[in-house]
Amino acid sequence: MIGVATVGVTGCNMLGSDKITVGMLADVHYADRERVNQRYYRESIAKVEQCIEDFNSVEPDFIVQLGDFVDKGESVEEELDYLERIEREYAKFKGERHYVLGNHDVATFSKEQFISNCGARKNYYSFDKGNFHFTILDACYNEDESDYNAGNFDWTETYIPIAQQRWLEADLGTTKKKTVAFIHQRLDDEHGAHGVKNSPEVRKILERSGKVLAVFQGHDHSGAYSKINNIHYYTLPALVRGTGLENNAYAVVQIWLDGSVKIKGFGKIEDQDLPPKG
Repeated sequence: MIGVATVGVTGCNMLGSDKITVGMLADVHYADRERVNQRYYRESIAKVEQCIEDFNSVEPDFIVQLGDFVDKGESVEEELDYLERIEREYAKFKGERHYVLGNHDVATFSKEQFISNCGARKNYYSFDKGNFHFTILDACYNEDESDYNAGNFDWTETYIPIAQQRWLEADLGTTKKKTVAFIHQRLDDEHGAHGVKNSPEVRKILERSGKVLAVFQGHDHSGAYSKINNIHYYTLPALVRGTGLENNAYAVVQIWLDGSVKIKGFGKIEDQDLPPKG
């Protein structure tokens, strides 16, 4: 196992701190089945176990999984078994945990079924922690603004509906805190298969607020980074991709009020320092 001693970061745990520390993982895709291409579904149990052990040692202020927590089951009952098994490992974190909805999470389930069978709160919401504000977004919608529901979608067509955009704008308007957003699909690449197709409209909301420091996302298993109009867009590589704990993928991320970000990567995620705003 990669040693915790190499992390060099701890949670802020102080309301007056100018930084916050978050544990992040993405695209667990747990399923009790043989691998397909580079997706080693069964190995996600051991990878999440290692991840949570390290998070409990580091004690970040909270953790978040960025969607595709489970892979598609042949039936609702089978996928419930997948969710129960991986949730058991994720729930071993001794602090606050959050969940982002991914397209695979609703390949057999409805959103309500997923949320009611794990520790998720809602499909999108916001919360404060210390001097920071956080938003969990949901891009699992069709072009007609209907919910992804039990596989009724093309995963390359993903949108954030008008009602959620209005909620986001109002939410950002009512906070005075610097803000970080979490989403499954990419908000920085509307032309690619992994991007939210109406990303430009959503980015305008983030930019107009003047409060958003960074967006953390998953879905694109290779990972990516871009900076658009002074906002960081960081895509975590997929935990499911590759065999063995050396191919695990999770990160402990420090975020500062000036917009600088320090990423301490585990497994195949490399350390990275993102510069402040300006």
